[in-house]
Amino acid sequence: MARIGAEERRQDFIEATIKVIAEHGVANATTRRIATAADSPLASLHYVFHTKEDLFYAVYESLINMPQHSLQHAPVGATAAETISEMLRQLVNWFTAHPELATTQFELFFWNLRNNPEMAAKIYAVSVEATQQAIQKATDGVLDEAALTTISRLVINLFDGLLLAWSAHGDHERLAAETETACQAVKLLVASF
Repeated sequence: MARIGAEERRQDFIEATIKVIAEHGVANATTRRIATAADSPLASLHYVFHTKEDLFYAVYESLINMPQHSLQHAPVGATAAETISEMLRQLVNWFTAHPELATTQFELFFWNLRNNPEMAAKIYAVSVEATQQAIQKATDGVLDEAALTTISRLVINLFDGLLLAWSAHGDHERLAAETETACQAVKLLVASF
């Protein structure tokens, strides 16, 4: 039997946790179920992640980082407003192409909100920071700090709202139309700075 490195095993546990949460919810995401989904001994899971909270936070970090590569494709010669609008569109498209990731992200956030509000606040802060960094990089730093913070928070709020509504209605055409409306709102806000 080949030995698996700690980093590879860590990623296996993250992917298994995403799958288990998407299928069974956070409350039923037991470490035993996660280890089974990762085809790993339970002891290995506890070796890599000392607590379930550590595992859940690693999953959330992964969910924040996964779509980041899709944000690197801003239209050539686009204004900051067009670029940020396109970033929102790409985020929505990426998560709708990976619905189990969107489900897991919502499940984890709401579970933390109920059970660990400090972690929920930390998750939100990390999301804002990641969004700010992506926007700053994509727009070559043309926005000041106040504008960057305001726009980043709006993008996150619009993104979360769009995906939550889509989770409820499941209509891709409606989501596309609502995303375009949100993108226009982002363009107008960014242009005002």
